Amino acid sequence: MAFFGKTSSPSPEKEAPRHETGTALVGPKVRIQGELTGDEDVVLEGRVDGRVHLSKALRVGPHGEVRGDVHAHVVSIAGKVWGNVSADERVELLPSGSLEGNIRAPKIVISEGAQFKGRVDMGGRSGPGEEPGSGGPG
Repeated sequence: MAFFGKTSSPSPEKEAPRHETGTALVGPKVRIQGELTGDEDVVLEGRVDGRVHLSKALRVGPHGEVRGDVHAHVVSIAGKVWGNVSADERVELLPSGSLEGNIRAPKIVISEGAQFKGRVDMGGRSGPGEEPGSGGPG
């Protein structure tokens, strides 16, 4: 019987789920204590008590909170951050966002209505270990 030797692709029900690199969601009832690191976009609606270091984008949603330093390729803040923020490309503080700490990024957007207390350094790309406002000629 020919169909026993026939090769066919497995049915979709039996295939292992494929996870494409996308966006990770940290929900509003999730609290992380410690370091959050990763290589994909993250939307934070919960709370992180500790350092955040991502190679892609971080969006702190309206209910999100970070109590620690943040570094990502792009950082967008609609919630609250207490700590220094650095980005390889851009930091954006949205109208509902609040940041108490320094910003270091080549591009910075502070929307009307956003709350910000700190210093700004647009001196170029920042490395993951550099704090905003540290180093450089001075």
